[in-house]
Amino acid sequence: MGKKGWKQTILAGIAALSMAAGMAAGNPWAAQAVYAQEGLLPAETNTSFAKARELEFGISMSCNVTESDKDRYYKFSLEQASHFQLGVDRKIGGFGLLYVRIYDDSMTEVYKRESYDRSYSLQNVYLTGGNYYLLVGCSEADSSTITFVAETDAMNESFTETQDANNDMMSDANTISFKEKYKGVLGQNDDIDYFKFQVPAAGTITLNLTNAIDRNVRYVFYDESANPAYQGNVQRESKVLQPVSVKAGLYYLAIAKADVNEGSGSYTFIIDYTKKDTAAPQLKSVKNPAGGTMAVKWSGVTGAGGYELWYTTRPNFKGDVVKNELGASETKAYYYGLTQKKKYYVKIRAYTVVNGVKEYGKWSGKKSVVIKR
Repeated sequence: MGKKGWKQTILAGIAALSMAAGMAAGNPWAAQAVYAQEGLLPAETNTSFAKARELEFGISMSCNVTESDKDRYYKFSLEQASHFQLGVDRKIGGFGLLYVRIYDDSMTEVYKRESYDRSYSLQNVYLTGGNYYLLVGCSEADSSTITFVAETDAMNESFTETQDANNDMMSDANTISFKEKYKGVLGQNDDIDYFKFQVPAAGTITLNLTNAIDRNVRYVFYDESANPAYQGNVQRESKVLQPVSVKAGLYYLAIAKADVNEGSGSYTFIIDYTKKDTAAPQLKSVKNPAGGTMAVKWSGVTGAGGYELWYTTRPNFKGDVVKNELGASETKAYYYGLTQKKKYYVKIRAYTVVNGVKEYGKWSGKKSVVIKR
């Protein structure tokens, strides 16, 4: 076959690919033709969302624009929150704005950058997982050629966020545990993240939050009724260690941009928890009111789940110890059938129930009584 025949075959192939791309226009995510024939410019068909070409990462791409045909559309997908990077350059012609815009799957603009510079790079562009469109173009173009290279770095969030599945609302908060490190991302289309955790008993939680975002972030603790319990700010590139006293119950942590119009990047945090020590009850009296009887009275402890009282004839409480559990509302108890002329020693402690397990507080001081009658 001669050179003319080969050229006709190549052009026919290109025409066929162009027709296939046009047939796929009804589905903007259908695969588009990639033109790689040496010495031939790709057909400029990507002039709308529906005709967007596939964006290829890590390689140089180019497009030609004119004053009457300024916009070129590309599409790409991210499996998880990622750092999107783009370097763009106008090679020839044109003195207007060189612009870049990013749209989400619903064709809503989530980012834009425009400049009269002939070339620039996008800074701090973070996006959740999902499908996107990239628009590049130049206003007042005079047969300009625009070249660009796109790259992405996955951020490896602890909880994968996409446009359709995220923790942007309290009802979708991710469950977290104490003393575990978590990583999150706030991006161009993600202004707030919610997390939830259970406090088993009154105590102190400490938030260790490191902000790697280029602006301040705000954090808020909410109780289960969505009432703010504590809030504060963390400056850019810094950390905070914030202790907060809490009661038992369900809590939410919200981490958000201090200004919804500014800032994107990652953050990490750990929440530590220390249970409040259960106070020791105070023994008020230990008496022998009747034959073989011992009456014990003590002061109640706020928040106690109950009490454990020990009595014995041995001052070191080793051997022959009687252990008695008492309800949280009780502040006195009677014991019968004790031996006359014996001296009995008494002490008591409160406990709380944490995850079905009793956790005991400190013992009271001990008191004694001789059973005289």
